[in-house]
Amino acid sequence: MNAHEVQTVLIISGDAELVSLWETFFEQKKFHVVSEATAGEGLQSARMLAPALVLFALDLPDDEQLSICRELRAATNGTLLLLAREKAGLEINEYALAGVDEYIPASVNPMALLIKCMTWLARQDWIVPRRQVVQALA
Repeated sequence: MNAHEVQTVLIISGDAELVSLWETFFEQKKFHVVSEATAGEGLQSARMLAPALVLFALDLPDDEQLSICRELRAATNGTLLLLAREKAGLEINEYALAGVDEYIPASVNPMALLIKCMTWLARQDWIVPRRQVVQALA
């Protein structure tokens, strides 16, 4: 990536207070930030913008959330971070198979989350792009 190229961060969350905090942080770090309140709007933006990082934090039923994660992975090579309620290890594996790079418990400290995001963004130059959904073994 060119040093002068601005990376896009896509935030998909209905929590306006957290979105405002995240937007402010990423904008201060000179990222282009787009935020969407629904999964449908987020998917549309992911397809149009090819964001470097997607922070997905919607409280949806597991099957719907997994489906959205697969669609987001198909739409972008960017890092996909899912912020959601605590899960067992086996369930977290399902999200990895759906293309999520990291499953982060919603109880995470906001600063720790932002540090994780910055770490993933710093890796963009050397991570091999993968734009396919990982297929679960039948």
